[in-house]
Amino acid sequence: MAEKDAGKKFHGWVTPDRHTVFIGPLVGLRHSAHVVTKPSPEKEVFLERFIYVGCLHGGNDAVYNRLEFIADNPPDYLIFTGDLAGSPEIERLKKHFYDDKESNKESIYRPYAYFGDWAVTLPQSRRRELLATLEPHAGRLLKIIKKIKNPQTKIYILEGNWDNPIISGVRAIAGKDISDVFDTQAFFHNHGFPFTNRPSLILTKTSLHILLPYISLLQLKKNNKPFINKFHKAVTQSKKEGKPVVLVGHAEANWRIHHLDRLVEKITGERKTVIDNFGHLMAIFQPDEVIYPHQHSRLHDEQGNLIDPNSKYALSIRHDGVSLVEDADSITPDDATILATYIPLGYLAEEDFFKQTILPQQPRS
Repeated sequence: MAEKDAGKKFHGWVTPDRHTVFIGPLVGLRHSAHVVTKPSPEKEVFLERFIYVGCLHGGNDAVYNRLEFIADNPPDYLIFTGDLAGSPEIERLKKHFYDDKESNKESIYRPYAYFGDWAVTLPQSRRRELLATLEPHAGRLLKIIKKIKNPQTKIYILEGNWDNPIISGVRAIAGKDISDVFDTQAFFHNHGFPFTNRPSLILTKTSLHILLPYISLLQLKKNNKPFINKFHKAVTQSKKEGKPVVLVGHAEANWRIHHLDRLVEKITGERKTVIDNFGHLMAIFQPDEVIYPHQHSRLHDEQGNLIDPNSKYALSIRHDGVSLVEDADSITPDDATILATYIPLGYLAEEDFFKQTILPQQPRS
């Protein structure tokens, strides 16, 4: 069943030159996150500079080269937004699975909800071949991260769904008959780079960042009140001080924005749970911006044309969630609205936060 607004013309792209009413409160505090293929080589002095890294899934030569550039001009904060686990070999097979499933009504993959559901049906020998590709790529990424590490750069690795040793696609590929599976998260932890696998706060001189791993969004209704109350107090205080609040989560902030060029079936199951819970937390914390990876492909318009990877959109805060703003020109100063930045697979986003130069923001009602 397609959503009722599927295929509808979208006018919600937010641009600084046209929508100053929306981004105005943030101008002077920071440059909004800029999605790039490699970080800026300039040595300009900002108060605090953040780089966010999209899903890597083991990476490839192009991704490794992008990350190498970070070592030449390291930021104050480097945040990997999840899914380091994987390999190019697995990604190619996974991409074929989802592309064929979505475009071919007669696809043999239609009965399977996720790649792992199908992959586990492959012969054990083939699955062992795929799993054997994990460790070499993790080792390559580790070498680059060690090169980036320095006393001035704080590094965070957010746990994605593929990084979680219990629910990951890696575990799905292994099935019940392969027990000796490489654990990417444990590998990095043993080398001094632990993953953020529970909701966490990063309070800096200029901003507040909230990190939300996939597993926390999936299991939000279990013991969520303590962390929500604690985080809400931090958000309120940061807004009183005029500091931007940024939510970084490993989930889609919106489903339709990634499917403008096709009829979208109603989402169900785990995916719906994660997206709904992400929206619920956005409504509670009301951040200025949400930054997320998880989807891999770049965004397309209704005709299927690729759009600028730095394109942003807005989410309107509702009672218990958020909804996509279909027309950015309709945004008013009184609207409770969140700027959304999506980072495709292997891309980076840079954001510069400055000292307060305007009056502190009032908490949204």
